Amino acid sequence: MVAALERASRAGRATAAGALLLLWALPGCRRPAPPGGVPEPAAIYRFDDRLAEASVSAANTPSAARVTDPVIWKDFFTERDVPWILLRGRMGLRRGDLILQGDEGTPVILSPKETPIDWGLYESVLIRMMAEGGEEVKIRIGELELRQKLGPPGEYQVYRFDVNLEVPKGSRPLAIMPTDSPTALVAIDFIELVPRKTSFPAPAGRLKLGKQDEYREALYVHCPSSLIYEVRVPPGGRLRCGLGVADKRQPVTFRITLHPEGRELLVRTLSDPAQWEDVEADLGAYAGRTVKLAFQTSADQPGAVGLWANPLLTGSGPRSRPNILIYLICSLRPDHTSLHGYPRDTTPFLKKLGAAGVVFEDAHAQAPWTKASVPSLLTSLDPYALHIVQDADTIPKGAVTMAERLRAQGYVTAGFLTNPFAGRASGLDRGFDYLMEYPVIHRQRIEETDRATDSAALNRVLFPWLERHRDEPFFLYAHATDPHAPYRPPAEFEARFADPAETARFNRDYARLRDRRQYGGGATVSPAHCRALGIDPARFIRQAVDRYDAEIAHNDHSLERLVDKLGRLGILDQTLLVVVSDHGEEFHEHGFTAHGHSLYQELIHVLWLMYSPRLLPAARRVAEPVQLLDLMPTVLELAGIPAEGLVQGQSVLPPARGLPFQRRGAIMACRFPHPSARPGGFVPEYRTGAFARIDSHWKLIYRDQAEKAGMKRIELYDRRTDRREAQDVAARHPDVVARLMADLSQWIEAQKQVRKLLGPGGKATLDAQTLERLRSLGYLGGKSSR
Repeated sequence: MVAALERASRAGRATAAGALLLLWALPGCRRPAPPGGVPEPAAIYRFDDRLAEASVSAANTPSAARVTDPVIWKDFFTERDVPWILLRGRMGLRRGDLILQGDEGTPVILSPKETPIDWGLYESVLIRMMAEGGEEVKIRIGELELRQKLGPPGEYQVYRFDVNLEVPKGSRPLAIMPTDSPTALVAIDFIELVPRKTSFPAPAGRLKLGKQDEYREALYVHCPSSLIYEVRVPPGGRLRCGLGVADKRQPVTFRITLHPEGRELLVRTLSDPAQWEDVEADLGAYAGRTVKLAFQTSADQPGAVGLWANPLLTGSGPRSRPNILIYLICSLRPDHTSLHGYPRDTTPFLKKLGAAGVVFEDAHAQAPWTKASVPSLLTSLDPYALHIVQDADTIPKGAVTMAERLRAQGYVTAGFLTNPFAGRASGLDRGFDYLMEYPVIHRQRIEETDRATDSAALNRVLFPWLERHRDEPFFLYAHATDPHAPYRPPAEFEARFADPAETARFNRDYARLRDRRQYGGGATVSPAHCRALGIDPARFIRQAVDRYDAEIAHNDHSLERLVDKLGRLGILDQTLLVVVSDHGEEFHEHGFTAHGHSLYQELIHVLWLMYSPRLLPAARRVAEPVQLLDLMPTVLELAGIPAEGLVQGQSVLPPARGLPFQRRGAIMACRFPHPSARPGGFVPEYRTGAFARIDSHWKLIYRDQAEKAGMKRIELYDRRTDRREAQDVAARHPDVVARLMADLSQWIEAQKQVRKLLGPGGKATLDAQTLERLRSLGYLGGKSSR
């Protein structure tokens, strides 16, 4: 990518020394201090962070607890009423075995509907069986398909299939094809689901643990145990935590007492390993006193594991810093909001909020898809430096997330994510005390009313959390995916802009246009592709835009309900609200649909609104170009927190307050060639990397493998007269092109230096449910169940 660019602009290429000087993009170039190294305000005490300060007594019994009981299907096979469902072939019983044979195809059986499986609790499937012939045995769980070679004919073997799934209970049955022979007999002795295990190596320790996709920082202890802390109780002191157990067979009783007198403040007994139970104790009567708190566990079985999740002591004293709520609307184009002058009244609430807040009219994402854009937003580091290219890439160890920074400053941090790319799949779980991935939210989604949107379901999870944590200083990141493809708004909102009589046809056309060869955020199609399938392009775009706009309106309604909830809880005035989008959406402006494939205006122009009458009392619309890299340093400055370490954005608080502002360098965006783009795919942009350099006057787009993609290498647009980027003026302004290309080359050299400081990234495991969710959002080819 870099070599071709350097050849294009040797005259302006930076030397290595010049590149180092060009780290002007960084307000600070030293490595950041470890997040735990910054002292917290006295208003909050984290017991999990201070385990080393506690007096610890716990059983010295390292363990690896099962999270549930095994499920074994064996006794059923001696009965006449076999619970498993025969999908294909013939089935019978013989001497306690389940006998299967193909019938015009291979035999296939399906797990019983009466026993819905929670795959988050199991690590593997065991099948003991004998096959008289065939080459392989196969199992299928949703999109996950696993195969093994069959053992010798006529011999019983145990086949183990390891699974890695986090899916809602009952959402994925188990299908088994015991042989690929259509004629061979198979005898199955038993089928077993093997529970997962979690390792607890020390008497007491700290782990990040998940229960049904809700992840928390937790202290684990082996019973009987006691953790004694000496703390000073603040005014209005309250102790909050979650409780959990590791094994269904080992119930644990939790007690919080005053030591040494033994006065009980809280007692609970838990036995369900699939749930966290939130509890709290009022310590207001001890305000101003130094006390010893004992966290105690007991169990009938010595060594049973108890879990204390995010134990916190908070007070009700005055706060010097605001709550911070970042609400991200995935795929939202600002020019489709009434806030930005769209003729349709899609966002009446955002328009009202903007009239009392600060609106950045010319905000830009650093990448045109969530996987690269959100990590950049939450770390203030360019996608080129983060080097996130593939779906499983995670942020480098040297990157520090906004959640890590704010947690170190005494904030309780929580992430509620409806897109996998915004969470663990990108390494963005770091720093969150509470992380609720998309299955937690989608368990609250109602297909009949919500359809493909999830902002209402997001509120159903957010509201209880806010009720529990209203008295704590919090940083909350909420990520909604309406108006993301496939554009299936709730009926009430669809009727505002679309003809419901056309819905069935649009859904059929959309499904036909999803192409297995394409990679992108939805059906990435050209007018020619529409016509090739007999679909009128103009009609398809009109119907897509109607439904996209309806989903925007639905999200606006959900956001209004969320802000109203903050008001009713009495914390709106204490909260800095940031509403932002991570990228836009194309509707044939430059030949395609969806997002992820280009750096044109429709994909990287984003929404950015801030509302806080206390911190930003003067409403203002800012015309100065800004970028999502600037969001973190701006929020930190508003909270009175220094943006230390590797930070590439700069605070745009001065223009937000009407003060002079000088940007250091230009705004940049980039996109790598995507390795997931299928051979034969017809979206040329995926075959080349692309860069955009943006200022108030010019936008330059450079493609480093333009010849391979059959596209222009350089495009130049005059942003003063052509914000839609319809007329390339590169040929008229060679001097401008040369200057901007030199800037671009220098910027890349600087990013290479930053990448060295950050270190390598990692890889996340994408399980079948995550892959299915990404497919439903259009990022993967093939059919989706949604």
